[in-house]
Amino acid sequence: MKISVFIIAYNEAKIIGQCLEKLHWANEIVVVDSGSSDDTVMICEKFGAKVIYNEFENFGKQKQFALHQTQNDWVLSLDADEVLSDELINEIQSLDFSKGYSGYLIPRTHVFLSKIFKFGSENKKPILRLFDKARGGFTEDKVHEVIKINGNIEHLNHEMLHYTVFDISTAIQKQVKYALLSGELLAEKGKKGSLFKAVIKFPFEFFRVYFLQFNFLNGYQGFVWSMFAAFGSFLKYAKLYDLDQIKEV
Repeated sequence: MKISVFIIAYNEAKIIGQCLEKLHWANEIVVVDSGSSDDTVMICEKFGAKVIYNEFENFGKQKQFALHQTQNDWVLSLDADEVLSDELINEIQSLDFSKGYSGYLIPRTHVFLSKIFKFGSENKKPILRLFDKARGGFTEDKVHEVIKINGNIEHLNHEMLHYTVFDISTAIQKQVKYALLSGELLAEKGKKGSLFKAVIKFPFEFFRVYFLQFNFLNGYQGFVWSMFAAFGSFLKYAKLYDLDQIKEV
């Protein structure tokens, strides 16, 4: 079965080469770029990807646009910071697509500040990425978009690595960006914010992620990740509360 891989990108020169070098087996690679100012486009073209510019509106719409640019029925959606393992590549290449599944969940291993996590809810988390595009597509959510699909879904056994960030500065920028967008998304879905919820989210989220999800076993990086998760949760609900206050003025 021919498979197209598609990726959305913006200034991903630090990591996208590692992603692309593991896609030599793909029948087509489509990268939708939203105006990178670094070497992202040059790197993608070096690996034989078809690069298409599209102005970024939100994550859901950008990924759906990228999906529409692919030529094959079966597609693999990747983020620029995700790298397939050799074992996963072999597993994908040996799949029997005649079994009637509409999609496949892929375990994703969390890598934060260059440490491969062995514990935590983000570690080995299965995510739907390989699917028949005739049977599904992306939600148009501005962030945390998901693939909705009709039909049965199977699990693959081997992992891909998710290299979230390599330094604290980038982690802060990404966490703030996603948290604010998440707060806006909650508001668009009719959720109500409160000062109490915004204040209480930080300590409860830190306790949940650091202790209950065993991130304390991931060392220093596990502690920092838990702090960022807690801060992001606070910021999301602070944004929601702020939007509620604006409505009342």
